[in-house]
Amino acid sequence: MSPRLPRVAAYRVQVQPEVAHQQDPRFLSLTIDTSVLIGGRWWGDSRGTKEGLSRDRVAPLDLDNPLLASWAAHLAPAMIRVGGTEADRIQYGFWHEEGAGEPPKTNAGFVLKGKLWEQFNDWSARAGFQVLFTVSAGPEARNADGQWNPEGAERLIRKTVRKGYPVVAWEFGNEVNAYPFLYGLKRSVTARQYLADFAVFADLVRREAPGTATVGPSSAIWPLIGEPNPLIPALGRSPVAAFLDVLSFHYYPQQSNRGRVAVRRAKETTLLNSRVLNGALRWVRHARRALAPGAAARAPLWITEAGHALYGGQAGISDTWLSTPWWLDQLGLLSHAGVGAVFRQSLIGGDYGLLAGDFSPRPDYFASLLWKSRMGPLVHRQPQVTGPDKRLRAWHHSWPDGRTCVLLVNLHRHRSARVELNLPSVRVDHLGPEYSRTSQRARLNGILLEGEAGVAAIHAREGATPFTGALYLPPLGCAFVECTPC
Repeated sequence: MSPRLPRVAAYRVQVQPEVAHQQDPRFLSLTIDTSVLIGGRWWGDSRGTKEGLSRDRVAPLDLDNPLLASWAAHLAPAMIRVGGTEADRIQYGFWHEEGAGEPPKTNAGFVLKGKLWEQFNDWSARAGFQVLFTVSAGPEARNADGQWNPEGAERLIRKTVRKGYPVVAWEFGNEVNAYPFLYGLKRSVTARQYLADFAVFADLVRREAPGTATVGPSSAIWPLIGEPNPLIPALGRSPVAAFLDVLSFHYYPQQSNRGRVAVRRAKETTLLNSRVLNGALRWVRHARRALAPGAAARAPLWITEAGHALYGGQAGISDTWLSTPWWLDQLGLLSHAGVGAVFRQSLIGGDYGLLAGDFSPRPDYFASLLWKSRMGPLVHRQPQVTGPDKRLRAWHHSWPDGRTCVLLVNLHRHRSARVELNLPSVRVDHLGPEYSRTSQRARLNGILLEGEAGVAAIHAREGATPFTGALYLPPLGCAFVECTPC
């Protein structure tokens, strides 16, 4: 019989005074999937996929909903990305406005019309967001010979510039490396073709929208296996890299049971393992190595989709407290790794949305708000953690005015963590589930976070407690510890 583990694991956290780098205040950014915006095929109750999409159809997003506007604005400043699988299946309207004549006949399922584009950009500006838009590189935007046709994108970009919309970056294609799986081998795009198309795309952006960024290739990177049908290494070696302002890829650490293809199925315990959590670093380093020899060696890296589980998230896991330790830890991990921006998939919709379909905030929403309000832009070297295992995670940020905060995450499901810090601590905010690890609501210092009262509790620091000596974290608990400056 194995010895019984103690109910408390003791750790010591050695905070490092050195600042590694400064991050953009938009580091934590957001997505609204193209399918959600236009009313396409989006994740609901159905299992299974068709061409990489859900079998369910949703109504267009209600941009006039006051709850959506309010919850979004609390997360500013941020970028908001419009992208996703259907970004490569739509066409752009407003032919008459831009002098393009009659619209062509198309097999595309949806058209982004001028009125919706205007509504979305007005909504983004009111929320305090800047826009990253994913331009279609899919089959409907290609000529018979497979080359990308820029006419639709040119209309879109010209209208955007003429109207002064808050678009700051244009991303070329959504997971182009996955086209063989989505559209079949005959409609796949080779690395050589993507590079040729990207040069045309970048020239268009620089000509029509100078000052905005060119972003790509938005590759799907899977845990364990990496980038199927790789584009990033070819881009890094190519002279075309000189036209790349930002390198992008997508990363989901596991896959929900909605999709048939999986290398790591979503389970309650999968993302409570430090080795699995650190897996994202492998692909950040892969991308950086690929760029190192070329003209884009210093290009920022954005993860333009990051969600708890691929295929809309896993019901009963991604929409509960179980997602929150993963999410806060990944923000710390990727910030420490120098990633320029992480776009949470998604602001609303699916089981992985920060907001549920009824616009109510989930635990990850309040965790995101706490990150933005507590963790400053100055990223310190990772604290050194000593203890019996690797189930306590620690990240350290500070503010220019000297305020400093240490984020602690206890990955133990059944053991509390006793933590000693090498800095005097001013106060601590404890974040945890309402009742259990599958709760769909969270508590801050014992206060239930719901509605605007929850937002007010975060900003007022209600219930934050001063302490001396050791800090105790319950199983799967998180804490934001404000310390005196290093």
